[in-house]
Amino acid sequence: MNNTFITFIIPTIGRESLLSSIQSLINQTDKDWNAIIIFDGIKNNFDISDSRIKIIEIEKTGDNEKCAGLVRNIGMKYVNNSSWIGFLDDDDYLGQNYIYNLKTEILLNDSISVCIFRMGYESGCILPSKYDRNIYRGKVGISFAMKKHISETNTFKNNPFEDYIFLKELQNKKYKILISSFVSYFVRTMPYECDLYPKILIKE
Repeated sequence: MNNTFITFIIPTIGRESLLSSIQSLINQTDKDWNAIIIFDGIKNNFDISDSRIKIIEIEKTGDNEKCAGLVRNIGMKYVNNSSWIGFLDDDDYLGQNYIYNLKTEILLNDSISVCIFRMGYESGCILPSKYDRNIYRGKVGISFAMKKHISETNTFKNNPFEDYIFLKELQNKKYKILISSFVSYFVRTMPYECDLYPKILIKE
């Protein structure tokens, strides 16, 4: 795999929605990416032929479909040719400007190590909300990207709130974290147009 700006880690338990999730990655306006798909305890029965995508099959690792953190930890070990790491679940979707928006946020805030994108839901709910000024349990998910070096000393816990715990640990370690203005990650719903939200630089 060639050097790229960002590598996406995609754990999967074989949901049919995986192909649509991958398509949302292929549809990115900025093509500076590659991806690692980890089949957790199952064989790859999908036709995935994009050269930017690496396929890994592992013994069952995640406790259930709500605890993909341990699978992500395995995937992070394979990332060695990108400056940033992003995440995508196999039933979620990226907005087509995810990478473009990430580069925009870095350009405007070059000291950040983590960028949390807001998540859109089918109901129209957006999290984190426009009123959030910190990281709250139940209001953040896997909709963030981080500098690759973070993965060398930090891992996900096997916990239903793994994303929140991971981000709070990074906050406690004084990493600079930004909640983006952009809604660029969509939870079990296809991407839709959203307004910009306030940009928040998380305080320790």
